[in-house]
Amino acid sequence: MNNQIHIDGENYFITLAITKVMDDILKNSQLNISHLKMAAVVDATPFLELQRFQKLSLDVYDLIFCSEYFYNIVCEFSPENINKFVCVDNDIASLRNNLESLIKGFNRNYSTRPYFPDGDREKSLFTPCELSFINDYFSCMRAKQIARVTGNNVKSVSNKKRNIMNKIHCTKNSDFYITLYFLNMLHKVELELHEPITNVRSTVAWKRVSGQETGAFQYAH
Repeated sequence: MNNQIHIDGENYFITLAITKVMDDILKNSQLNISHLKMAAVVDATPFLELQRFQKLSLDVYDLIFCSEYFYNIVCEFSPENINKFVCVDNDIASLRNNLESLIKGFNRNYSTRPYFPDGDREKSLFTPCELSFINDYFSCMRAKQIARVTGNNVKSVSNKKRNIMNKIHCTKNSDFYITLYFLNMLHKVELELHEPITNVRSTVAWKRVSGQETGAFQYAH
């Protein structure tokens, strides 16, 4: 049986360590992994690891070895793809048990390999209004610019950003950036970047009901 292990990855020591764990799993078993396409993206910081993710076509791979940072994002927001990702921050015993379970699953029914949905997708994590804000923000528009073109004040725009950050469990701007870009790779948010807008949009962004801001942060579409 041809059971050669090959893991795509730029970090030699990480791929070597994972290969050793997989060798131990396969040594006394009849499991076949020759059909599995694997990649290791682990790096020193989440930002560097995101850059490694961006070099991959995620749907090509059966198993992707990553840090706990990205594994937790998958668990929380893309659980249908959890069997595609392996957290390497666990202790060796946990990593070995998790890998063995995943490989057995592939051997039982390879046709059920993890996938990234491309047709009917689940309900979006964000409302259309939040998506508009996210795309403005990621198009390098400052809070003052967003406030001006949407008819809001800067405080309302800052509150909207904070609410979105809370939704995806981010407390820092760097985490906000990394998490949203990774969610885009998981098809959980569509980033449609554009040139910064200067003209005021035609619709009123915030409506007031009984003196309170409604949940709709409405943009022109």
